[in-house]
Amino acid sequence: MSHILVLDLSNNQISGKLPRFHFNNTDNVWGDGDGILSLNSNKFEGSLATFPSNVRILDHSDNLLSGHLPQTDGTMNLILEVVKLSKNRFTGSIPVHLCKVPSIYVLDLSQNKFSGRLPGCLGNLIGLGAMDVSNNTLTGVVPSSLGSLTQLVSLHFHNNKFEGNLPLSLQNLTRLITLDTGNNFLTGSIPSWIGESLLNLRILNLQSNKFTGKIPLQLCQLSALQYLNLAQNHIIGTVPHCFSNFSGMITYQEISVNTIYYYEENILAVVKGIQWDYTKTLQFLTVLDLSSNNITGEIPDVLMNLVGLYSLNLARNHLKGQIPTMIGHLRHIESLDLSMNMLSGQIPQSLTSLNSLSYLNLSFNNLSGAIPVGNQLQTLVDPYIYEGNSGLCGPPVSSSCKGNNSSYNHVGGDIGQDDDEGLWFYFGMGPGFVVGFVGLFGSLHFIRRWRVAYFQMLENVYGWLAVSILVNLARLRRTFFSDEQIPFFIGCFQGR
Repeated sequence: MSHILVLDLSNNQISGKLPRFHFNNTDNVWGDGDGILSLNSNKFEGSLATFPSNVRILDHSDNLLSGHLPQTDGTMNLILEVVKLSKNRFTGSIPVHLCKVPSIYVLDLSQNKFSGRLPGCLGNLIGLGAMDVSNNTLTGVVPSSLGSLTQLVSLHFHNNKFEGNLPLSLQNLTRLITLDTGNNFLTGSIPSWIGESLLNLRILNLQSNKFTGKIPLQLCQLSALQYLNLAQNHIIGTVPHCFSNFSGMITYQEISVNTIYYYEENILAVVKGIQWDYTKTLQFLTVLDLSSNNITGEIPDVLMNLVGLYSLNLARNHLKGQIPTMIGHLRHIESLDLSMNMLSGQIPQSLTSLNSLSYLNLSFNNLSGAIPVGNQLQTLVDPYIYEGNSGLCGPPVSSSCKGNNSSYNHVGGDIGQDDDEGLWFYFGMGPGFVVGFVGLFGSLHFIRRWRVAYFQMLENVYGWLAVSILVNLARLRRTFFSDEQIPFFIGCFQGR
């Protein structure tokens, strides 16, 4: 085995204890030191006894490994560049001995049970391109020493217990494409230096923290931004009109966010009311999420210029005014949530032109008038979409729009037109009857020749009817009655 360069047993169902690899540094088991050891996506269990030497890429992710990570010592020849231990059950603190392996380029310890503070000495790994420690229980402040990682492209702190402010030193990470600090206890205002210094950002996730104050206008300088999530904070103020500068939410970007060697970029995003883990399709994810804050004012019309948006979520704020009439410009949008605000007026007819829309929530506002129908909107038949808007009418809500002059969509317009025609029919029938009646009897009164002809006609009709009845009675006599009974009936008809 002295010439093995790659050992890849990934994506199987191998179980049992993780094998111990004993390599003699002098024998250089991995040839020229370009070794790859991939045991990921199996069912290995137990602890990781040691970091193998002469291995550049170590991938034990997605197993059942547990216990503490091994300590290293100065006698080990570690040339690790990629360390992927995510999706396991490792516990304890992140060992500071990893700081003594300056060759590490990717460090992925996400989705474990690590606790304690993030070692400040990780700032010594100046060649680090990606650090992912998300989904652990790390505490304390974010070390300011991480500002030394100037080669960093992707930084994930998501779902830990970090607190305090984001350190100012992070403004030095000018190559960052992804900054994900969501679901922590970070406080203070959203740093303005994010927009001033991190100009390559395409993914910015600050959701579910304790940020306060207004949205800094400096964020509008992040023209490449395609994913912005500020949801579930304590943000006040209005939606900046300069958000229309986010060209990453307007046109498709050919440069992939997955630009890091042996690391797949990822983000957890709530779209269509469900949390998804985006990886391979992250390049096409364009999201603006400001939900669950204290944002006031109206929805800026300029947001409708972000025609590349896949998801827009402004729910659970204090927005007022009307839904922009140009909302139909968001032709690629699939998820739209404006619920639990104070929006008023009618639902724009242009909403029916959103042919990709598959999730809509306008509930608990002050909207009124007829609900537009047509195209993709006809497939969204859940009444909850419009719940809490007592002024709305038409399908799928129970209130009918019949007789409602506010109807303006094409179905409501037909109904209103039919009602108007019926009303004019009855209005016209009455005067017409009066004119006809007066015209007839007025003519008979003033024109004697017409009067004589009219009553002569009536007499002829009466005579014809009388003769017809007498003939029919005579036939009945022969068929049903005796001769004594017939004169009685004829006498009754003739008034005898």
